[in-house]
Amino acid sequence: MEDLPYKIGTIKLTWISPSDFTILESKMFDSVDEALKNIPKGINKEDFMIFKLIKTDGTAYEWKLLPYGNHSEFIRSMEFRNNKFIFYGSIALSIIGAIFVLKLMISK
Repeated sequence: MEDLPYKIGTIKLTWISPSDFTILESKMFDSVDEALKNIPKGINKEDFMIFKLIKTDGTAYEWKLLPYGNHSEFIRSMEFRNNKFIFYGSIALSIIGAIFVLKLMISK
């Protein structure tokens, strides 16, 4: 069997580049402790996530999000985005709020 680039269990430390929010950066480690000790300087306290490689064939990868960094915010935002009632409800409330503010401004 051909050697895989990363073995099952590899730990991936990820963060968004503070200088370009369209760039996802990452480093690979053998353990969570090693990853936590190597969070780059300039990254805010919780602005990272850690994943564990659980499945690969060398070209496709399946990573498990571990409970470090801003994993909770990521999960909540994905749940929010996928809950159509909450998503569209918040848009509707934002529009209603904007109309209310505009009416207040016009009436003064």
